Amino acid sequence: MGCGEGGCGACTVLISRCVNSESNEIEYRTVNACLTPICSIDGCHVLTVEGVGSVNKSNLHSIQIRLGELSGSQCGYCTPGMIMSLYAILSNDKEMFSSLKDIEDSLDGNLCRCTGYRPILDTAKTFARDFSEIYCEKSKSSTTFDKCQSYVEQNSLGFDRIAFPDRLRNYVRQSIHIEGKSFDWYRPISLDELLRLRHQFPGNESKLIFGNTTVHLERISCRRLISLIDIKQLQNIEQTNDSLIIGAGVTFARLKTNLNTSTNDFSRALLDQLKHFASTQIRNVASIGGNIIAASPVSDINPILIAAHAQVELHRFDCDQPRLISINEFFLENHRVAIEENEILVGIHLNLPKSTNRYFLRSYKQARRRDDSRGIVSAAFQLQLDEQEKISSVCFAFSGMSSKTITTSNTQRKIIGLRWNKQTFDQICQLIIEELPLNNRSPGGQIQFRYSLIQSFLFKFYSFVCQQLKSTNTLSIESFDRPVSHAQQTVVGTSLPHRSAFLHTTGEAIFIDDIPSLENTLHAKFVLSTKANAKIVKIDIEKASNVVGFVSFVSCDDVPGTNKPNGSLPDEEIFASSIVLAVGTIIGIVVCENEQAAQLACELVEIQYEQLPTKNIFSIDDAIEQQSFFGDEILLNQGNVDEIFSNAEHFVEDTIYIGGQEHFYMETNACIVIPSNDDKEIRIYTGCQSLSTLQELTAQVLDRDVSQVICQTKRVGGAFGGKESRT
Repeated sequence: MGCGEGGCGACTVLISRCVNSESNEIEYRTVNACLTPICSIDGCHVLTVEGVGSVNKSNLHSIQIRLGELSGSQCGYCTPGMIMSLYAILSNDKEMFSSLKDIEDSLDGNLCRCTGYRPILDTAKTFARDFSEIYCEKSKSSTTFDKCQSYVEQNSLGFDRIAFPDRLRNYVRQSIHIEGKSFDWYRPISLDELLRLRHQFPGNESKLIFGNTTVHLERISCRRLISLIDIKQLQNIEQTNDSLIIGAGVTFARLKTNLNTSTNDFSRALLDQLKHFASTQIRNVASIGGNIIAASPVSDINPILIAAHAQVELHRFDCDQPRLISINEFFLENHRVAIEENEILVGIHLNLPKSTNRYFLRSYKQARRRDDSRGIVSAAFQLQLDEQEKISSVCFAFSGMSSKTITTSNTQRKIIGLRWNKQTFDQICQLIIEELPLNNRSPGGQIQFRYSLIQSFLFKFYSFVCQQLKSTNTLSIESFDRPVSHAQQTVVGTSLPHRSAFLHTTGEAIFIDDIPSLENTLHAKFVLSTKANAKIVKIDIEKASNVVGFVSFVSCDDVPGTNKPNGSLPDEEIFASSIVLAVGTIIGIVVCENEQAAQLACELVEIQYEQLPTKNIFSIDDAIEQQSFFGDEILLNQGNVDEIFSNAEHFVEDTIYIGGQEHFYMETNACIVIPSNDDKEIRIYTGCQSLSTLQELTAQVLDRDVSQVICQTKRVGGAFGGKESRT
């Protein structure tokens, strides 16, 4: 149990398989277990943190020991993922130990909520072969760096690797068809077999799966899933001096490795994006073909492919000749592409112009954070100049500015033949802003910010081109590459390891989801509102009640005590009785015999709403206009504010809008409730922080005395908000 979307890395496991039985080459890759279908790991060796080392077996690995002794865990929920990511990079390296940069980069898909990254990175870097290059200030007192140094001296003993099973070295993959209750799983092993299956089950009758990063996140349900991971024809990379063909099934991790040895402009532009694209765990499984088919309007990769004039190769069972189409024409609006229902994307074709001082291709991106974050705006610019430095061909491609990745065709047409100079640059900026209209209803908002990003990217590109042309009076702008991080702390007294440190590093610490279920345990799922500012007219549970394992539906009518307890928000209901104020308001819960049935039944509850005529309040300006306030105004004054401001030498005034925080749960909110058989006492095992509040509110809702409600928390897994007041 974790974030469930490959965002936190707490569920990281190591998947290894023999990719070449003749050379005994073993491929190691970390993946997010929450995104990895168990059907997809046939023939693979799966290593979890418990397999690396165990407290119970007294065989702790050196990684686990060091992370525990160097205070690299606090709540411990993220720790197993940290261990596995570090173990993977050290196992995958052909040398004895990896570099500082490689080790730090390997943790880009692992979040930590509470420990802080300094002790975690300290642990990781004690295994680096270039640890001696870390600059450290001399100190008369003992520091954390001194302790790290003591571990580095142990590296001469080597690094323990768990052996790959011999019986898997000669594993021969075969076609698979697994029939399940919810869906069927197909694994073809040749392109012909895949084309035949897609022809048999076209369109929405089947869903193609490679890394499952998009299908899982978008909760796409389909009766037939067709895996593409074992089709060699989709994983070829063919490069010549003037062309590049990338198989649709090439993962971003493998693509990044291959492009590192290339020097052409396309490779450099794509590598600039891949440095901060997704996380290691996602890049290990996500394919470039899946990224293209998803047709995200905020894709970081698609603008580069458009600017490079890529073509996509499409195959179908009932046609011998493949179809080639420009990728710019391939993208339609709103996540749609120009592909037939029985067609398969097989490869991406690119022509590679000869590297000259007249051809340029660059990519740019601005996101909310540097790593593992989609761009607010991403762009790729291609420019070809003639001998007089006049524009002979040009392409400006943007994502984040429309319902698809777009080019500025009008601007491109108007500037052909113009000389590349400051006047042309100013004209380009003006034309592009006019060609990409945004308004207050545009998805994503931040209209002025996105326009400023476009101009910023264009200026960087203009400066880069001028610099390459050796033009005078141009500003040199280079990308910033952060050096390997390092910090140290002075140790006062003697540091003691966390009492549960080694339980954290071995994954043996018990959280709520690890508690074994008792016999006849029932599972509950929330039924949430899909409307805002609406009245509940009718709740129909007929379809939900037909689900095998359905037990009951609980709503406000079933609450024995008060449905409006005196919590942090006194006017908030446990279950909405009539009016739902927002999307996501809790209306009820379905109770079933297992979790899968509860999830299915929850989705089948049908609710009819009556939309209320009251104006919706989406911003603080809307609230002020409608005089909607939370109690009395809170104002802090110290001294004569008006006098101080009137006498100030400078007076700056502006308005700042701060949006709400989106809670990100690593250990999601969950609880186990065990009622007593002989009295009204109930016991609640929970992962929240405020036990007394939980006890009081539960007693009010159930109309029981607080002494009859027993709340127990062993440990709280990290969550970015939501575990204190929202119990």
